[in-house]
Amino acid sequence: MSRKHFRILAFRQLIFVLPLLAGIPSFSGEPKRTLPNWLEVSGHLDTIHSIRTKPPHDKITSRARIRLETRADFKWLYLYCSLDGEKNWTIAKETGTDIRECWVEHVDDTWDMRMGRQIIIWGQADGVQITDVISPPDFTESLTREMDEIRMPVDAARFRYLGNTFTSELILVPVFREAVYPEGDNPWAVSQHAEYQNGIVFLPADTPDTSFENTEVAFRMSGYFSGLDVAASVFYSWDDTPVLHPVVDAPNHDDSLILSPRHHRVTIYGLAFSRPWSDFVFRGETAFYRGQRLACDSLTLEPLVKNLVKWLAGVDWTPGHDWTLTAQLVGESILNHEPVLSAPANRFLCTLNVSKKLMNERLTLSNMIYIDCEDSGLYDRIKTDYEVSDGFHLSAGLDIFQGHKGLFKAYENNSQFWIKAKYNY
Repeated sequence: MSRKHFRILAFRQLIFVLPLLAGIPSFSGEPKRTLPNWLEVSGHLDTIHSIRTKPPHDKITSRARIRLETRADFKWLYLYCSLDGEKNWTIAKETGTDIRECWVEHVDDTWDMRMGRQIIIWGQADGVQITDVISPPDFTESLTREMDEIRMPVDAARFRYLGNTFTSELILVPVFREAVYPEGDNPWAVSQHAEYQNGIVFLPADTPDTSFENTEVAFRMSGYFSGLDVAASVFYSWDDTPVLHPVVDAPNHDDSLILSPRHHRVTIYGLAFSRPWSDFVFRGETAFYRGQRLACDSLTLEPLVKNLVKWLAGVDWTPGHDWTLTAQLVGESILNHEPVLSAPANRFLCTLNVSKKLMNERLTLSNMIYIDCEDSGLYDRIKTDYEVSDGFHLSAGLDIFQGHKGLFKAYENNSQFWIKAKYNY
């Protein structure tokens, strides 16, 4: 038996056996529940594969993943744990197992507390992050993953006061976790070239140690009124993405350019609102970044400290007949901009998401478009999803990248056709 056939057979057996072990329904029947009432086990299996639409038409994405979720309710204490196992045939370092989330929670009448590894979601944006910045992003496969896959968990403690109209939330993140970007032989890695005699040498990143003074602190106050939800937040954070500092007089490197990646403190103030009206929901967010370090055009120059503003205005429209339309305008402005900065003073991004459900809501057709107004770039994801049976979905889609310059231009050769199967157990 070839290795390929063995993988297919093993995956099929896994789909059949795991629901039985969990004691929940599968395609083969309704087994008796073998777990105590206070314990629940669930999860999903999924596999996705894609090929490049342009020559040489090779595979870009090829992976299979299993997620096991366990919930235990002890009345006074609630436990949740999520484990991931992945086999990746295109990005070898992604293969392995990982604790996705693992936290305990106590809920009282007017307050609750959650401690452990968790994913924290803030804001009102769809497919972009404005005030939703506590859980750092994982761009291993650029923007082609779903947002719940892009968000990474953090080791944190969350305390909430639950009022009738207002809710206050305090979050402490003592363990720093940086954003993840594609690198090495990853098909989504973007090469950066500079003309130096002996190239560029990168020193190890200077990441914050786990200590009390390096703890990230976030606070949010949310208000829920008749027809209006509002929130104000502040996040004393470390920048998830390090900036590159040139190193002068570095020994043993001749004429090479030595760069030291460093993380810096930044304070983010946020506002968000959501208001329904008729068939519409209007949403808005803004974030003020104080003390953000920004790279210059030349890598030989030190990054500059600037303040910047990110904002979003969006609308969701559900006209009926299972149609949904979402439009957003996203902006970023650097205050007191200087010409030496690599980023422009203002950037704008538009998104449009249109979806339609058919066949008694078993078939969903959707199209999500990102338009980079500054670089005339486009990312278009066309997707169809069919629910074969309860918990079992087959989907296929086309990712199109185009652009005059910028990130979408860099990914033009990564336009891909993909298929995916997912089974929830």
